[in-house]
Amino acid sequence: MDGKYQTTLMIRAGNTALRNKTSQVSAIQRAEAGAADYVPHVTAGQVKLMATVAGQNSRHGERNALLIKFLFDGCLRVSEALGVRPSDLQRTQDGWTVRVMGKGSKLGIVAVSASTAAELQSYCYRAKIGENERIFPVSRSQAFRIVTAAFEEAGLPRPSKERDHVGGVHILRHSGAIERLRLTGNPRATQNQLRHRSALTTMRYLKTLSADESLKFQQGVDFQW
Repeated sequence: MDGKYQTTLMIRAGNTALRNKTSQVSAIQRAEAGAADYVPHVTAGQVKLMATVAGQNSRHGERNALLIKFLFDGCLRVSEALGVRPSDLQRTQDGWTVRVMGKGSKLGIVAVSASTAAELQSYCYRAKIGENERIFPVSRSQAFRIVTAAFEEAGLPRPSKERDHVGGVHILRHSGAIERLRLTGNPRATQNQLRHRSALTTMRYLKTLSADESLKFQQGVDFQW
């Protein structure tokens, strides 16, 4: 083979390899960018399983299970859930609400399902919790241990801040928001529930839900070769 021709082939091969490598890098960057915008979450069924196993605690099972449900149902931060008192539960003509103390000691009002409200009231009555006493008189670290144990006992992978950029307790807030968005189809209502200042923050939940739903549609395709 002519040396000049061989050199030309090598250059062309190198350029092709470089183009392929560049394309692969770009694809990886796009995937990583998409992953960064994805909101880690667990399903309602998984939360129910976590509450069930948490409820098996012989001493504080009912309280622990209810805390997990409440964090998910109200899409609450742990500090908000731990500060709620029976007097914060309010019934309106449209359903139930809860007053919470949000970031910056800002008062907020969120919706909570009728079933969770009923469980909260029943628990407060039987546990003899006063109207102005905390329903969940535990520390943040205790709440973390309760949720962590529920993940482990339910056999579910626990999220980590290093890998998923969200903790095991806070993921319940994310998960409740995505489930409410799935059921209502109303991003604005979800933004109000989360008390996000910017709609752009809430849109991450919509993108995540759309990605999940799209994947389910694609997984249902069968070409039947």
